[in-house]
Amino acid sequence: MLTIQSLNLADLARHADAWNDLWRRSESRLPSQRAEGIQLWCETFATGSELTALVVRQEDQFVAALPLIRETYGGVLTIYRLPSNCTVRAGDLLIDPNADVNEAIALVASQLTALPGTLAALEEIDMGSDRWQRMVRRLRGQGHELHVSSGHDVGVIDILHDWEAYTSSWSRNHRSAVKRTRKKFEASGDVQVIRLCDPSDQLLHETLEACFAIEDRTWKGESGTSIVKTPGMREYFHREAKIVRDAGMLDLWLLKLDGQLVAFEYCHLSKGTCFSHKISFDPAWERFSPGRLLRFYQLQQYHQDPQITLLDTLGVLCQAKAKWTTRSYTCGRVVASIGGPFSRQLLKLLKSSRQLSRRLRWAPVSSESIAPGAASYLESAGGGPETAATTPPIRLSSSLPVGESQSV
Repeated sequence: MLTIQSLNLADLARHADAWNDLWRRSESRLPSQRAEGIQLWCETFATGSELTALVVRQEDQFVAALPLIRETYGGVLTIYRLPSNCTVRAGDLLIDPNADVNEAIALVASQLTALPGTLAALEEIDMGSDRWQRMVRRLRGQGHELHVSSGHDVGVIDILHDWEAYTSSWSRNHRSAVKRTRKKFEASGDVQVIRLCDPSDQLLHETLEACFAIEDRTWKGESGTSIVKTPGMREYFHREAKIVRDAGMLDLWLLKLDGQLVAFEYCHLSKGTCFSHKISFDPAWERFSPGRLLRFYQLQQYHQDPQITLLDTLGVLCQAKAKWTTRSYTCGRVVASIGGPFSRQLLKLLKSSRQLSRRLRWAPVSSESIAPGAASYLESAGGGPETAATTPPIRLSSSLPVGESQSV
């Protein structure tokens, strides 16, 4: 028999092990959707809001969960959102595939629409996933006013462990650009690729500060949107990096030339998937396209690791990301009325009023349709890890106590 309950932030902390065990069994892969990630998100981005986490139990085990943030506007309008924003997605519908999925989703949907509020705005969700398609069908079946928006595409790179087939799937221009800049860069000095997965507190702090300084020298620093210029963001990333490191899910890549840091990529690695949260390079080295080269070295290494199957680029798919990607998925939003006739009328108004949608942070995201540049890899791969590569693979040293590095 399945039962449902609501957890607040303090309850979530007490039941963190049960929540994380459900996350482990679910199809969700982002480490930020574990209990510690949700707590950090709430403490950073939702200090004035309340957490309402809907949890379905089967005896003592969690089999479904939906974390929600309760926000009130003007004392009369209450909206429940997932704990997600453009920085990190900490909210998702967690489902144990071995449970009665339809019954669990029915309980979550019924409890969601019974909450004391006006709207439920479920944003940054994987529209193509079975769990969310079932949730949408259930909400529609309950007769609630509903609006589904496709949002934007997110590019992914399948790691099929056939490096030659993957590089052959790139466009001719992309292959030439990578080859040309790699040759110039490696001829300019001592190139070192460093991968940090379990650094000490001091090394992690110093490395992140160096990475933040690089990002601040880019256009983001000039526009005031870099990590160091965004209030609270520096502290957030320092805390998050320790959390994912302690969970064995940190994957921080550095590219150095003659000992100088020129590019970095901050990633999480869980369930065989790399999530690329941030990649940046020092503008002084722009002529070498170091961000492109770091991605090359990273993917080359991943193709040698049978445990890694996917790289999720996160964020809106753009031309620069598309050159590497093999396919994409749609990240969108579902908005449901949950408060009677007023909420239904409000949702209808939201559909037609862009200004009101923007004030409630529900303005549609514009995303041009971009085709993945390496889609043919899905058809041509098949040689396996032993397939000969066109360039020597990265060889990472295993002798370093807190991370791995390679001199090219």
